[in-house]
Amino acid sequence: MGIAWIISAFASALGISIGGGLAWAMKGFQRGFGYIYSLCAGLIVGLLFLEMIPESIELGGWVILAIGIAIGLFLFQYIHHLIGKITIITDSHQKDIFVRSGLLLTLSIAFHNLPVGIALGSTIGTDFSDFMLSTLIIHNIPEGIIVFTPLFLAGFGIFTWVIVTVLISIPIALGAMLGQFIDTSITSLAFIINLAISIIFMVAVKEIFKEAVKNLNLFSSTIMGIVGFIIIYLYMNLPI
Repeated sequence: MGIAWIISAFASALGISIGGGLAWAMKGFQRGFGYIYSLCAGLIVGLLFLEMIPESIELGGWVILAIGIAIGLFLFQYIHHLIGKITIITDSHQKDIFVRSGLLLTLSIAFHNLPVGIALGSTIGTDFSDFMLSTLIIHNIPEGIIVFTPLFLAGFGIFTWVIVTVLISIPIALGAMLGQFIDTSITSLAFIINLAISIIFMVAVKEIFKEAVKNLNLFSSTIMGIVGFIIIYLYMNLPI
């Protein structure tokens, strides 16, 4: 139990780092970042609807799902409001947008990782925690691409990669440590997961997909999002 926070933080950092590496490899394709964002939005939505939401419903039912998502939406709006008050000034308007997007995504994903860490810490060593760890690594890869793409396009480098990876992974570690001392019921565990689902869904749709549409178009963004969703479906249903 004492190493739960290490395992959780490592899983988060691994997924985010892989995503960051892919973002770094693609940073030269600035014109194509709308396609990248659309694809990542589809990947995240696929993971939520095909894996995390069904698991949450099985744990706590539809009522807890609705309550958790409602509160998660409120928390997301609050975070979004706070970020909106921060003035970011660089040498170009486009870089301002990239930095703001990267900051908002970093904070949103870090906040979403706290309840996930609590869930992991309270169930470490069980089949459910194994499921959560694998899900965490997989969905942190597109999250890593999404977070680092605007930051790299704004001119940030490897040092930012390391710092942001640490910032996103710390809440997982803190949550896992708390989870070891919290007697988490199935219902409260489902509620915690639903908070995470709600926040990351809003990040995927309102921040990522919306930005993709602005820089591409609705039709192309939707097609790429569907491709991302199908990739997750194939990953979950086809034998490897």
